[in-house]
Amino acid sequence: MPITCPSFKAAFQKNMAALHLPAPDSLFSTYTTAITNLSAMLGALSKLGADATVAEMIGATTGLEVLAAISGIGAAGYTGAVIGSLIVAASDSMVCTKSTQVSTAVTRWAGSSGIRVPATMMAFLQRNPEVIINSPSRATYAFRHRTATPKKQAALA
Repeated sequence: MPITCPSFKAAFQKNMAALHLPAPDSLFSTYTTAITNLSAMLGALSKLGADATVAEMIGATTGLEVLAAISGIGAAGYTGAVIGSLIVAASDSMVCTKSTQVSTAVTRWAGSSGIRVPATMMAFLQRNPEVIINSPSRATYAFRHRTATPKKQAALA
């Protein structure tokens, strides 16, 4: 019986859903659009810093406005989830089975995709391997990366 491989979009959406995060089609429907939007996110993060929120990242770029519903989540958390989902969706052979393999998988994926993953994001991914590997902590990923307190949300408005 032949194995049916999911499309990039289906695999990406499934991984983001497992992390309880949205993955708007306008940003992630194809590998090319996902890479383009990830590059914009990484560029914004490098300017804003690792503690920026998605709301701040939206303000520093164009085209990411569809992420407004998750504006209180840390930009590094969301960008890390996107990188993990790209890795999972791009190639089943790169899906990690152990958290110790995250660094190798990200490095291999970055080399083959031409995306430079900053050291700060690599450290984030190593601390949060659930963006790539299936683990019980996936269910609380989005909750753990919420950064906006009511006071901070009011300041962003």
